[in-house]
Amino acid sequence: MERRVEETCNRILKIAVDYMSEVTTEEEMRFLLLEKDLDNRDALNMIYDNRLIELMMNPFAQNIVTQIWGSPYNNSHSFASASSNHNLLFNYNHCRYDLE
Repeated sequence: MERRVEETCNRILKIAVDYMSEVTTEEEMRFLLLEKDLDNRDALNMIYDNRLIELMMNPFAQNIVTQIWGSPYNNSHSFASASSNHNLLFNYNHCRYDLE
């Protein structure tokens, strides 16, 4: 069973790597890596959490990570802190407006 799961994971990873290799612009890659899902997670967090290093071998992905890492905002060299700062500023209750 473990071997079957590992083979399936490797197939999915290969499909994702092939898909990322077909991306033609850095803006498109930025959209794909930073777009949030329904649980408010982006692809970079999932890549980091699951240690999918192969997905970061794309030059566009490396540029995006380097830009985030060296951004002028104080992110303490951590993706989580940069995301947390953004959420504290823009997604907290005092910034949400009740439309009614």
